[in-house]
Amino acid sequence: MELFGAMIALVICFIVFLIIVAVVRYAIDSSKTSRRLEYLIKEVHYLKSEIKKHNHNKQGDNKQIIDEKV
Repeated sequence: MELFGAMIALVICFIVFLIIVAVVRYAIDSSKTSRRLEYLIKEVHYLKSEIKKHNHNKQGDNKQIIDEKV
């Protein structure tokens, strides 16, 4: 009888764990954090390519990009 009670308690704990995981996952997905992070990664990639392109065009010049734009 004790084994049966322990198994029931284990199953209930597992179900509660799955519910908590589902709630947290829904909260993360509904906050649009993933989309914002994806947009940020794309923007950083674009900026890196712009810096490489800019440095390639100005190889002999030792000016910083920030100094030129300011």
